[in-house]
Amino acid sequence: MLGKVIALRMVRLIATLFAVSLITFLMVEQLPGDPILAILPPEALDDLENIERIRKELRLDDSVVTRYFRWVGDALQGDLGKSYITDQPVSDAIKDRIPVTLELAFLATFLAALLAVPIGAFCAYREGSRVDRIMSGITTTALSIPGFVAGIFFIWLFTLKFNWLPSTGWNRISDKGLIANLKTAILPAASLALAPLAINARLIRADMIGTLKEDYVLSARAKGLRDRYILMRHALRPSSLTAVTVFALQFGGLIGGTVVIETIFALPGLGTRLISGIYQRDVMMIQGITLFIASVYVIVNAAADFLYLALDPRIRRR
Repeated sequence: MLGKVIALRMVRLIATLFAVSLITFLMVEQLPGDPILAILPPEALDDLENIERIRKELRLDDSVVTRYFRWVGDALQGDLGKSYITDQPVSDAIKDRIPVTLELAFLATFLAALLAVPIGAFCAYREGSRVDRIMSGITTTALSIPGFVAGIFFIWLFTLKFNWLPSTGWNRISDKGLIANLKTAILPAASLALAPLAINARLIRADMIGTLKEDYVLSARAKGLRDRYILMRHALRPSSLTAVTVFALQFGGLIGGTVVIETIFALPGLGTRLISGIYQRDVMMIQGITLFIASVYVIVNAAADFLYLALDPRIRRR
């Protein structure tokens, strides 16, 4: 039975990825402008024969259906094409820049989870207290602040005011070490983590309030078990299912949501490369990066579904 459920979800995953590739291709096709005009210098735009020759070389004169299935077939083999502007393979551009974006997403998710779990659990335990009301107000305020506004504030506070951290640039771990890397990553990651932290703290609080009123929790308290043990062992695990889903959604969203933050902090990630590709009308680069980001989002959420099976035996039995 479990194998059937896993197989069904794998089929759903493949169908979703196919739909994502089709939507990605069609959306890029609707972008205004001609890629040929971005490739050629202004003085060569009057040479219509040369324009048609390049269009045939790039096979842009084929039908939309033909180009889509050729692109998908190549993508299944790991070939996302080459940039029309720089002639760089799209997969190489992703490989060079994905460590920056992934680190920001992982670090932001880690910071959000590190703070959201204890805040949500403590507020649920002290429901209705002054601390609970204060923390609810703080999380509501944090939820209303956009990431780019938080990023600008962090730059003003930690760079301009105290000169503790750099506001731009990126130090790779392999080049400068972990400490230097974290100095350039902590501000953009904190900007991205603000909203996920607030959302998940509120979700965990709401779920744990209900869980703490369950019969098995009341029975554990009647047995004289310590509150910390009850919170962490009996209440947190079943209350974490919603948070796991949201964290997965947020992580997938952060992969593509770093565009603005990477631009503000001048980071060499996928977001800045996607923006430059849009400015340059670099169709292959836009399609490749967009498909990669969307695929990561879909796969992460599928992984969250499988994680449900491990966290909650009731789902396995159903």
